[in-house]
Amino acid sequence: MTRIGFADHLFLRMHHGIGFPVYNQFLWWFDESIQREDLENLRDNLSDGLLARRVDASAVPTARERWVNSAVSHPLDFHEHSIDPSKVRDWADGRLDSDIDPETGLGWRLAAAPLADGGTVLSLTASHMVADGGALVSAFRSANSGTDQRRLDPTAHGLAAIGSDVKDAAGQLLSAAGWLLNTAVSALPVPARSAPASGAPRVRPNRSDVTTGPAVGSEWTSPHLVAELDAPTWRSAAEKWGGTSNSLFIAVLTAASGAAGRASIGDTVQWSLPVSDRTDTDTRSNATKIVKIDVPVTEATALDLSPVRAICKSAFGAFAAKQAAGHAPVGISQALVQMLPDAVVARIPQPRDGAEGLASNLGVLPDDFTTVAGVRARAVSGRATFVGADAEFARSLDGGLTAWVCETDTSVTVTVHAMDPDRFPDDRALRDHMSTALERWDLSARFW
Repeated sequence: MTRIGFADHLFLRMHHGIGFPVYNQFLWWFDESIQREDLENLRDNLSDGLLARRVDASAVPTARERWVNSAVSHPLDFHEHSIDPSKVRDWADGRLDSDIDPETGLGWRLAAAPLADGGTVLSLTASHMVADGGALVSAFRSANSGTDQRRLDPTAHGLAAIGSDVKDAAGQLLSAAGWLLNTAVSALPVPARSAPASGAPRVRPNRSDVTTGPAVGSEWTSPHLVAELDAPTWRSAAEKWGGTSNSLFIAVLTAASGAAGRASIGDTVQWSLPVSDRTDTDTRSNATKIVKIDVPVTEATALDLSPVRAICKSAFGAFAAKQAAGHAPVGISQALVQMLPDAVVARIPQPRDGAEGLASNLGVLPDDFTTVAGVRARAVSGRATFVGADAEFARSLDGGLTAWVCETDTSVTVTVHAMDPDRFPDDRALRDHMSTALERWDLSARFW
């Protein structure tokens, strides 16, 4: 029996209304037409894989909900009429629909539209509770290549299910009790205990109030862009300036934040870098950990990427060492949080860690992900987004940019959402700041 994980549970709460639902979406842009019959077959294959799941409540209080196989799925959403290539992003936004719901078993949807120039755009959208980026890639590859589809373990019934729930409830209670005991002991006054020496505080980004610019009201939605770049040119720029594709990606985002006024030269901004620990036989919906790095904001003439590369290498090394040592995550007990009702969790203060945003590198995508029915995509983009998030919610996050980079042998896409309504009031502002950042390394993009 497969229990929902802590990250799954957080995304489920978002669907319940504590925040806004989060969806993951991949977009494929093909310069050639793909037949509807081939897309129907792909949808059928996806419905036989690990995306076909729904949440099933446990019978015992404090036990975690179960993942069970879903017998239902959305039909292929095929746009009968061609759309103009300039409307691809608008069409993609329209695929983020509230009827994609992990509790009904309809947690994902495949959609496609012919383009007026003869191409095809394809979308795969899923609730983040159902699948993180790695899970979507894995599910699509299996469905697209015709390999055997993995499914969840068969669901236990009757006494077996109740017994499993009792065992899980006991484990959750034991974990929460252990955390409460450790917290109580650590709070006791111990005269001989010396407080750890505190290091110098990290330089924080400039967060001064906005005094100029357009007023942003309740109608604001998160600006969004997809920048498509030539892959050999991108990789050449990274190599020329002593970096990698990942360090160039992070440097561009840092420069864009600086250009927007979210940080000043000499400040340090923090990026959250998702790291997948998914295995080939993994059935988890979310198997992502976060590594955080502090990156200095530098002059526009500073092109050397080796400092960013070194920062990333050090952070990933430290993270791997902690994982190998089995260090538990700090903060409130995950088991305890999963037991609490939504009304209580909604009142728990959410810590602000000062992170500037998220920089997710999905790497070089394999052929069985970028090619459908023998047609190779010109480019592929990926993103995660809050659906319905308004200016008030964005300000509460205190974040700037969330971004994803996808690579093929011919193209690189940098997909960005801005979560600062005052410095990124609209798509044009986001595009201008990203263009300025790319030009710093002599890069230019085709914007979708």
